[in-house]
Amino acid sequence: MNWQAITVNTSDEAIEAVSAILMDGAGAEGVQVNDQVTPVKITAYFEDNAAIRHIIQTIKTALASLERYGINASPATLDIAGISEKDWSDNWKAYYHATRITRHLTVVPAWESFLPQQEHEYPIFLNPELSFGTGTHPTTKLMLQALETVVRGGETMLDIGTGSGVLSIAAKQLGVAQILATDVDDDAVQVARDNLLVNPIAQDVKVIVSDLMAGVDSAPVDLIVANILADVIELLIPQIWGYLKPGGYFMVSGIIEANAHHILNQFTDAGYQVIQHNQMGDWHSFIVQKLVDEEIA
Repeated sequence: MNWQAITVNTSDEAIEAVSAILMDGAGAEGVQVNDQVTPVKITAYFEDNAAIRHIIQTIKTALASLERYGINASPATLDIAGISEKDWSDNWKAYYHATRITRHLTVVPAWESFLPQQEHEYPIFLNPELSFGTGTHPTTKLMLQALETVVRGGETMLDIGTGSGVLSIAAKQLGVAQILATDVDDDAVQVARDNLLVNPIAQDVKVIVSDLMAGVDSAPVDLIVANILADVIELLIPQIWGYLKPGGYFMVSGIIEANAHHILNQFTDAGYQVIQHNQMGDWHSFIVQKLVDEEIA
């Protein structure tokens, strides 16, 4: 079977929205995200049949609508090419190589061997077959840096919207003892489980399908992480209070410049203390702490 590869040239800000358009709106059979170039290239694959013209128009219409939601997807241009099934399965591997992300964490393709370049350098093996993150996007980098800042070893953690599972794997490498990871997307849950299998240290991470906290049955934990969009974080802030121990940390990213101040206010209004506010390009992350009873008083 042959395929049509439709590549959307877009911005960092629009990666998740464009990926959703291609996968959910247009019905792509697979997506790859190359965020190592400017503009970002998001390639979707479709069966090569008579429906392709309608699919292209659907994508163009959806891209044009993103501006109404405050998402800058420019240049939002399309490149279209025929591709064989073998290339569809393998060509995305060409630009994905081991990448040092933080002081201690290096993202490594699952098909590559890894030799640490320094003491206390830990691999995160990923096989990102779908659009659930390769570990190199600024939002992921910010979250990995946050984990390095906070984790001391022996903690319990919830990973909300786990995607590829990269944050759970990193947390286990840094010494977190127990993790429950969730995602609303069945495909993401399967991708995360597959990635956990190639990271022996993380094979005890439990991954479930859950819409935010709806399916979470957990005692309060030391850490909660969420690398998701600002509007979802806003919904999550009031939900997680009872799941976080007093003195525990909530770490979030996926917040664009325009939404950062609003999310900051949401945290302070909810009673959290902001420990760190970091920025990488247009993306923001926060580390906040749930105050213990004495501090609240």
